[in-house]
Amino acid sequence: MSFLDTITRTLFRKEARAGRPGAKAGGPEKRRVRRVPQRMRSGFVWTDKLITPRACMFKDLSAGGARVEILGDPIKPSLLIDGLRLYFDTEKHEIPCSVAWMKGRMMGLKFEGRPRPPSRRYG
Repeated sequence: MSFLDTITRTLFRKEARAGRPGAKAGGPEKRRVRRVPQRMRSGFVWTDKLITPRACMFKDLSAGGARVEILGDPIKPSLLIDGLRLYFDTEKHEIPCSVAWMKGRMMGLKFEGRPRPPSRRYG
């Protein structure tokens, strides 16, 4: 079962319970909705100024960007001025990004283009 199927099934179950007579909007019915566990994703961050791609974990992911944690030592900000590429290990594609913010090993990235096939070999 796919992630989208699980979410859809959970939402429709919640709407069906809310429509029952005697069901309260903020009552115990709301607490019975099952949470869908999120799976951590891994990938790589790479720029032309880095010798090798750096492994990272996606902490938060949206349509416009991502919050990633660099595994190992943090990357120097001077190496990221020209942007970077974020490689998704599970989907086997990369996205050009720019750095929105950086704090230690955590970085906020803004997607600057569409996913495309990898331009180099990762991991």
